This record gives sequence, C-alpha cells and structure tokens, in this order.
Amino acid sequence: MTQQIIKIKKSSSYIKDTFISHIKEAISSYNLSNKEYELDNLHNILNNDIKTLQKGTDQSTLLHKAVYKTFDEPNYFLSKFWSSYKILCLEIVDKLKKETGYSKDWAIQRFPTFRFQFPNNISVFEFHRDSNYSHPLGEINCFYACNECRDSSALQVEKNLGFEDYAPLNLMPGEYAILNTTMYKHGDLYNKTGKTRVSMDFRFIPTVHLSKEKSSLSKQIKFTSDSYFINEKEMIKIGS
Repeated sequence: MTQQIIKIKKSSSYIKDTFISHIKEAISSYNLSNKEYELDNLHNILNNDIKTLQKGTDQSTLLHKAVYKTFDEPNYFLSKFWSSYKILCLEIVDKLKKETGYSKDWAIQRFPTFRFQFPNNISVFEFHRDSNYSHPLGEINCFYACNECRDSSALQVEKNLGFEDYAPLNLMPGEYAILNTTMYKHGDLYNKTGKTRVSMDFRFIPTVHLSKEKSSLSKQIKFTSDSYFINEKEMIKIGS
C-alpha cells in the first residue's frame, strides 16, 4: 500500500487577496458583471441553467475565458497577480528542494489552471490521474483555494494508490495543498453546497525530468521549460 502524503500550507493574506481581486477584475472587464459579488456567488453571473461541465467544456466557460484572457495582455508580467504568483511559486520551490533533497533546477507551470465548480456541477469532467493526459511522472501539484473548498465542493483525492478511496481536500481561502495528482486519481462529486468553488492548480517538476516528447492531450502544449513550464531562474527575471 502506498499512501498519499498531502501537505497543507497557507499563503499570505496579500497573495490571497491579489488572486481574488484579479479574478474579479477579469470577470468585470469581460462585461460579465458590474456588481459587487463574492466568489461563492459567481454562478449567479452566468445563466441559471448552467450545463454540466464535460470533456471540452470544463475549461471553456465564460469565466475561464475572462481570466485566461488576462494572460495575453501586454502588461500581464507587470501585474500584481504575476508578482504574487511568482512569489508563491518560488516559495514552494524552496520548500520542495528542502523536502525532496533535490536542490538543482526546477520548472514551474507558467500559467495556473483555474477551476470553477458551480452548484450541482463539477469542475473536471472525470476522475483521473494526470499521467492519463501525458503529464510527466515526477510532477508535484499545488491546489490553491481561492474560496472555501468543503466536502462536495472540494477536490476528491485518492488516499491509497489504486484503492479509489477518495476523501475531500477541505481547504479554507488562501490555503493550498501539495500533492501528487500524476499518480493518484482525483476528481469531483456534484457540488451540493449551493456555492461556487474557485481554485487554481499549478505544477512543479525537476527540470531534468521534462520531456520534449510529451504534450498535453487537450491543448497539445509541450511539457518543456519554454512552453507549459518555466524554469525557476527565468521566472525570477520576468517582471523584476
């Protein structure tokens, strides 16, 4: 039996607030809302009849498009969001070096993946291992809670490899979990909390384990340090 070891940590309030502000500003600038709202109520901005997310749509709602559009803006790498993302990622890399004993170069996911889990819905279309989608072994995932993730609105994570014995990854806003989603299965239950869950996930891997032969199945983005990933030294330079 190989048991999953999950470490839960907490970012600074500044980083948490920067992430939340960026999401809200992106949605407002995309003409989706000009009202005050909490992330818990994001589903009210969209149609009340939100279809169940499935393959091909779980990363393409209007909310996803609004946030991802900001990554293409000319001043993105001067934004508070990028600065906070960089600070958090480099802090995590330092922790991973100490915990794993691997002190050489690491690569970091260049842009985080956003998840919106609406009430009576899911945020990923199936229970899976990231390696099912060509992600390289050796990847370590960070799941960051922008608002509360609780019970049916939390990511369901396999506790023991191959057992499919899932438990909710309950987190408060600003908390994040370091875990292995490449080997351990994970997915969503239908969200029965009545609130939208907003989270980000982003990955880390020793640069030596990257492969030019592998690409993401959904977007065909190469898992290299000049595409899906960015080398930690390059990340330090950008936006400084």
